Amino acid sequence: MVYAQVIFKVYDKNGDGKVTRDEVLSILRDLSGSFLTDEQRQEAVKRAFEEAGYAEDCVLTYGDFVKILTGVKFKMVVDVPLD
Repeated sequence: MVYAQVIFKVYDKNGDGKVTRDEVLSILRDLSGSFLTDEQRQEAVKRAFEEAGYAEDCVLTYGDFVKILTGVKFKMVVDVPLD
C-alpha cells in the first residue's frame, strides 16, 4: 500500500506522524473547492471517522488512516453546475 503512505504524508500537514480531523478537513477543502460547503465537508469527515469506528476528535496514526481509507463504504455525490 505505497499509495496510502504517500496520501498519509499529504494529509499529515505538520509532519508529526499523525493526522487530525482539522488536517483532513483542510485537504478536503483544497480538493473540493467551492463544490462543497464547510458543513458538507464536516459531515463527510464525521461520517468517515464514525464508519471506521473512530471518534471525530481523535488523532489518526498511519494504521488508523489506512483503516479509514480502505474501510469506509459511503460515497458522496456532488452536483456540479454546468453554466
